[in-house]
Amino acid sequence: MVIPLPSVPMPDGPLPEECQPNVLRLKYSIIAMIFFACGRAVCAIALGAVSFDFFALLNIFLSIVMGTFLLKDDQHLRSFYKCLAETICQICADSGQGGMQCLIPFMLMTLLNVMMDFIQRMAFLSIMPYGIFLAGSEISQACAVYFACSIYKQIRMPPGESEMGLSGGYNYDRVNRTDAPAQQGFHDARAESTQPGHFAVFQGQGQRLGS
Repeated sequence: MVIPLPSVPMPDGPLPEECQPNVLRLKYSIIAMIFFACGRAVCAIALGAVSFDFFALLNIFLSIVMGTFLLKDDQHLRSFYKCLAETICQICADSGQGGMQCLIPFMLMTLLNVMMDFIQRMAFLSIMPYGIFLAGSEISQACAVYFACSIYKQIRMPPGESEMGLSGGYNYDRVNRTDAPAQQGFHDARAESTQPGHFAVFQGQGQRLGS
């Protein structure tokens, strides 16, 4: 089954300053996802329940990979990103995947993981110590979804603005305004990049047939 993901243009430059607190919280959520996923895997192996939890752990690993590519320039995740980019994710790295273009896929994938864990594995919270890592895994993923959604809300298109012409993403660094806040300059740059050019429909001289 293929899950269609929305094609949403995302910024290709540094995020506005107002996004940085949520980016920091998202990073710590991803680090927590790594910690609790490792503990959950160890407990599953110890309990002989690897076959039961295998696909859930695989999906969490995919979310972690997306989150690492999302924050590939972060000082704490850079080494893990480099390890992935030189091994199992080399094709993705060579094709230029990463950065804010991973925000929507990461958010949807992690949300799906939280929902599936909540539906299928809530009854196993009482099994210790597996239940501790299961709860931590769900909470850290839920937090990651919340902070990713918060970032998306901060950088998304203002209501009423057309999405035409945004196929390559928008770069808010093209507008150097010292009198406007970061987010205002960000939106102004996007408006500038989508401004239609002057075009005259019937320009020049025509010729009559037979003349």
